[in-house]
Formats: sequence, structure tokens, C-alpha cells
Amino acid sequence: MSSGVITNFGGNQSFRPRNFYAPRDENELLDVLQSCRGRRIRVVGRLHAWSAVAVTDDVAIDLQNLNVVGVEQRAGRHWVTAGAGCQIKRLLAELTRHGAGTLPSLGLITEQSITGAFSTATHGSGMPSMSNYIEEVRIASYDSVSGEPMIQTINSGDELRAARCSLGVLGVIVSVGFWARPQFNVEEHFREHAELESVLAAEAEYPRQQFYLLPWRWRYLAQHRRETTNPRSGWAALYRLYCFLQLDIGLHLLVLLSARWLRSQRLMRFLFHRIAAAMVIRNWRVTDDANKMLVMRHELFQHVEIEMFVSQSLLQPAVDLIVQLLKHFDGDRKALSSSVRTALYKLGLKPLLDSNVGAYTHHYPICFRRVLRDDTLISMTSGSDEPRYAVSFISYALPSDRSGFNVFAEVLSRAMIELFGARPHWGKVCPLSPAEAERLYPQLPKFRAICGRYDHAGIFQNDWLRQTLFAEQTAARAADSPR
Repeated sequence: MSSGVITNFGGNQSFRPRNFYAPRDENELLDVLQSCRGRRIRVVGRLHAWSAVAVTDDVAIDLQNLNVVGVEQRAGRHWVTAGAGCQIKRLLAELTRHGAGTLPSLGLITEQSITGAFSTATHGSGMPSMSNYIEEVRIASYDSVSGEPMIQTINSGDELRAARCSLGVLGVIVSVGFWARPQFNVEEHFREHAELESVLAAEAEYPRQQFYLLPWRWRYLAQHRRETTNPRSGWAALYRLYCFLQLDIGLHLLVLLSARWLRSQRLMRFLFHRIAAAMVIRNWRVTDDANKMLVMRHELFQHVEIEMFVSQSLLQPAVDLIVQLLKHFDGDRKALSSSVRTALYKLGLKPLLDSNVGAYTHHYPICFRRVLRDDTLISMTSGSDEPRYAVSFISYALPSDRSGFNVFAEVLSRAMIELFGARPHWGKVCPLSPAEAERLYPQLPKFRAICGRYDHAGIFQNDWLRQTLFAEQTAARAADSPR
């Protein structure tokens, strides 16, 4: 059917596909592929990505109707099959209803579809990403010989590693299979730290922790977390209400007041220097269900986000650079040290730096989460055994008022990529060049080869993915096509 304009959650990506389909089952999906043979196809998911990963001007497919969850016992464990369009919150509810436990890894939000989440390596803290735990992927694509649409199952080898974080370029993912893990509880409390070293030292005791650098206060607020066999706390319900009203709602309303409605730099600085930290109760130790403790309600207010993954050994110098850049963009012309300024100028960033002093004041805590290695080809934590820290920057400015954040994000990504080999999140603002992608992902040639076996013509790629990951193949296809 015809489609209108589609806009993502963050309001930073809008596109008008020529046709939009929401098949009711797998057979109808194959009929759609049959009728759209030779055209460019993308799956839109729940549109919680800030990158251009879902954008298409041709065929958009929404798989929200493919949301059935199946649970079965295999050798004393729960094997789960989830339809591609199943939202994570529904999947968690179904696992609980079946007594099957929970997801082996869980991100901050539960609004995403399971396929959108693992295809972009959505993650929590202290574990590998969701992608790492996918054991079976069923994909609808076109037979390489007959050209007919078909569904294939991928469950081993490099093909599975490619499918675990594929950005949708192998074909239309129909369902996924994985082992659930037994339900567990998490103990949590907040504590403030003056130095990064102190926060990192606490990870030995609290391996599931995440922590925040409060801008303009320049101290760390750690959400110390660990798995526990202790029962749910008597105060758990009150704690959940406190987190919702005070942090998910109250703090964000103050952020919106300063950043979106009043747009006051002074109020933003005061908010985080004095108020934000005071809103958090320290050392209140509470144990609750992991499904409740590990998630937040970030979907309540529209925002945009860039997230960079930095190796553990480079985290401290990366933080030093981040602080200097934030102060520089806020208006401090002396914030950049001579060595940092020289390094950034060598990267060709002088024009952007010199013309944007005072162009952006950051107005949200900078979140850090430790993510362990994924057994994938191109997820952000594939490759090295050294953990990476996901460092996220969020803006709550209106889409029409994000020019300062956009320039900051461009400078930040260029600097972090070149100086620290940082990898931007595929599902968030992702200003990655083809040369950078080639350098950051050593397994990219293998990934491309596997994609070529499932989608030789590249019809499941969009312009952004073709330019970023498949530039050489796109050029070769163009050269071979008849003129």
C-alpha cells in the first residue's frame, strides 16, 4: 500500500517510502517480496534508532504482526523463538508468563522490537550485547539461483556471527531463537565518586554497574549493581515509584525546562552542579527483579543520542578529552589544552572548533556502561577481548534546535575515532565514514562476503549503508550495469 512520511522516535530521520507493507504472517511476507522483486527494501522496526539504518525511499516493511513467542524445554533449558516484530516488553512478559526466565542481556529500554535491538547490538552494562546470545536467525531473502523469495535458517559459523548484528542487510529477519536465562534479582544503590579510578575500582564488587559523569559538577554518580540471590526488598515497590517520579519524570522535566523551553545555559549548569545530584538518594540498597531494575523510561521524552565505544585502557584519556570539548563548546576558549588542540587541528577540526565556541551547552548526564566482547563480526564490541565502555551523550533540545549538538557530535566522533579507535553505535547518531568503518572493523570484508551470498544485488541496503559499509561493491555494480 502507499505510504506517507515516516519519522523516527528522535525526530531526526524522516523519509517517505514509495510503498509500505505490514504483512500479517510469513506467507504474506513472501508475497510482498515476490511483488517487490528487484526493488530496494528495508524493515522499519519500532523506529528507535537515530541513525539512518531504517531509511528508505522505496519499500518499507513493518513486521509488528510477526510477534509470536514460543517457549519449549530442551535439555532442561528454555529455548525461545520470537517473531521479528515482537517488542522487548512483550517478550519479557511472555517469558515471565511461561516461567521461562528472562533475556540473557537487557538494554535500557523495552520499546524496541527484538530484531531491531539485536541487529544494532543493543546492550546493557557488565555483559555482552543482546546480539551475542542469538543462536538462530530465520531470514527471508531471494534464492541466488531461481530468484524466488525464500526463508533460510542461520544457526552456526561466521554466517551466524554476521546475522547477529547485520543491520538488516542479509534480508528480512523473520524470527530469532535463543536460550533464556533463569530469572534473577539485582541489588542496586547510588554513590558519588570524585574520580573515574574510584568508580572503575568498584566494578570488582558491582560488575553490572553503570555510572554517570555529571556535567558542570564534574563528579561521577554510580549506579552500583550486582546480581544477587537475596529476595526482593520490602522497599522495592517504593523504590520503583521513587525512580519513576524523581528520575524518569522529575529530572527530565527540569532538563526540558532548561534546555528546551528556557534554553538557559546558566540554568543548565546550575541544574547539574547543584540540583541533579541532590535528587538522588545515596546508599539506599534495594533488591528487585532484574527486568525492573535494569531498565529505564527513556522513551517518555523525545531526544537524540550519540554513543561511542572506547576500550577500557583508553577510557581515562577519552574522558579528559570529553570534558575539554564540552567546556569548549560551552564557551570556554581556554578549555582545550595545547596538546589536545594540536591533535584536533591535525585532524582538520580547526574550522569547526573555532567557529562553534559557545554553540552548545550539554544538559544531560553522560552515561558509561561496560560492555563485554561479542561473538559477532561488526558489533561495537566485536574483536578485542578488552571490554569497551559505551559513553552516551543525549540532547533533549527540539529537533529544530539541535545544530549545536550536531556539530558537537561530529567533532566528538571524529576525535574519538581517530585518537582512541572508538566505535559509534550503529543505532544512534553514527557519522562514520567508509574509511573509518574499514579501519575499525577488521572483519568487515568477511561480513561483506557473507552479505553477498544472501543479497548479491544489495537490495536490502539503503543509501547510508551502501556508502558506509559497501562503497566498493556499490561502485562495482554501477560499473557493471548497462548504460
